[in-house]
Amino acid sequence: MGRKKKPQPELSREEKKKLTLLEHYSDKDVKEMLDYIANNTKKEIEKTLWTPWHLRFWLIGDTHVWARECDMDAIHRFYDEAKKEGVECVLHAGDLVDGCGVYPGQQFEQSEIWYEDQIAKVLQEYPEIWVPTYFIGWNHDQSYLKSMWADICRSIDWLRDDLVNLWYYDAVLNINWIKLQLQHWAGGSSYSPDYKLLRYIDTIKAWEEPDIFALWHYHRAIHSLHRWIHWFMPGAFLKPNLLAKRYKFPNIIGGWIIDIEKDEEGKKKLTATFLNE
Repeated sequence: MGRKKKPQPELSREEKKKLTLLEHYSDKDVKEMLDYIANNTKKEIEKTLWTPWHLRFWLIGDTHVWARECDMDAIHRFYDEAKKEGVECVLHAGDLVDGCGVYPGQQFEQSEIWYEDQIAKVLQEYPEIWVPTYFIGWNHDQSYLKSMWADICRSIDWLRDDLVNLWYYDAVLNINWIKLQLQHWAGGSSYSPDYKLLRYIDTIKAWEEPDIFALWHYHRAIHSLHRWIHWFMPGAFLKPNLLAKRYKFPNIIGGWIIDIEKDEEGKKKLTATFLNE
């Protein structure tokens, strides 16, 4: 009798999602990966992709898919640019879709308002590259949850393996020992764009401090340092519309390519490049 094979451990949901990503690679993507492997040693590849205390990623937000003024062409161009820059992941902190009934007159500024159509738009047209996009939801994403108890963020997560939902409002990730916190706020901007944000950072306990704090909602593009926390407002992909006029949002289109490394003592070295029109 032959030796019994040991049962293979069942893959976790996240492992299955990563495995399924391989199905989305085009022939061109596969050729690029094979060329890279052929021209680099295994040690160099692992150093590029898996170096602890180092992370290279793209930071975006407020794509508002299905708004008439959503700049989908720019989203595709910048995803392609981020791919060329060798990012390990994309972080998206809210308002992935435009939702429905968020503000008076919103329906007149949308191509479609139906739940199924907004999901279909993401599935068919939102860019797919080699790496996952981690995203949280906010008021536009949540609008269907309020009106019909349907969670569009979870639906997108289930239907697109590269889009990973981190729930609503706030999320903390630890990737390669780099701690990242994403939040999406509400309301209009203060007299100084960073006033409320800095006051919030002052409330974060020392042992809970992230390496990077990113705030969406205000459609601005800002990077600064406060309490040794690098904080960002990453811009948006929404051209001027009624919502922007109502809240005096500048609607700066683009996102940040961020490269951060730190040592075991917590000393950080960071470079940030804003990709814009």
